[in-house]
Amino acid sequence: MGFLKKLGRLFSGGSSRSAPLLDVTVRCSRCHEIISGQINLHNDLSLQYEGDTTRYFCRKGLVGTGENHCFQQIYIEYTFDASRNMIDRRIEGGEFVDEGE
Repeated sequence: MGFLKKLGRLFSGGSSRSAPLLDVTVRCSRCHEIISGQINLHNDLSLQYEGDTTRYFCRKGLVGTGENHCFQQIYIEYTFDASRNMIDRRIEGGEFVDEGE
């Protein structure tokens, strides 16, 4: 029976722990809709080598619900250090919304 459990874990992802997620909230510059998304810090990051420095990079496109007939893509870019701590963030087509708003 232990073999079947191991085989099941292999096909289901192997771990019951969830990956760390970074919540992202933006406002569209065209229709002002608030859009939420997430960055999976284990799977969505690309490794970048800059000389002796190791960094991670993520670029995502977010689109709202379309209630206002606006389907503009909002592009977000995040840069992380080797420990996956955020260094920089940029946005095109919108603005970042802080949690307090």
